[in-house]
Amino acid sequence: MSTEIIKHKYLSDCFLLRDRINGAVSEVKVLPPGQLPRIKASYTKHAGKFIGVYASEKGPVMFIDAATLPFANTSWVVTLAKLNGRNQFIVLQDGKEIFKADYQPATPDDFDAYSDTESVDLFSWIVAKRHDSEIFQMWTITSGKHLLFSRPC
Repeated sequence: MSTEIIKHKYLSDCFLLRDRINGAVSEVKVLPPGQLPRIKASYTKHAGKFIGVYASEKGPVMFIDAATLPFANTSWVVTLAKLNGRNQFIVLQDGKEIFKADYQPATPDDFDAYSDTESVDLFSWIVAKRHDSEIFQMWTITSGKHLLFSRPC
């Protein structure tokens, strides 16, 4: 089976079905019967595009719809600018802009000791972790070891 399930970063009832072979994505509100295993991943939807990160054998991979950008690939860069209370997230590949998001950033929860900008904002997390060796190691999987949840026995 080539379909994997990715949980939405912010919405608990949204999931992305992603085909590992061709990268095709579709969002669903209800998981299919006999729920497929989820993978270590997160996504959001912005301006009609699905963007996220998933773990792989070659380390973390950012995706924008069907396009994939492995963190190990140096041909792409991300920037995050803070402009008058809004954020601007830009992805460049080989110097060409391939994704841009202007958005109102989420605010960390002051009552949650583990809440910070990166935990509530996927784009901030991507920028902060793009070259983080610990994250690279944590998001590199060995075959069959990438499942967070599987079907009950």
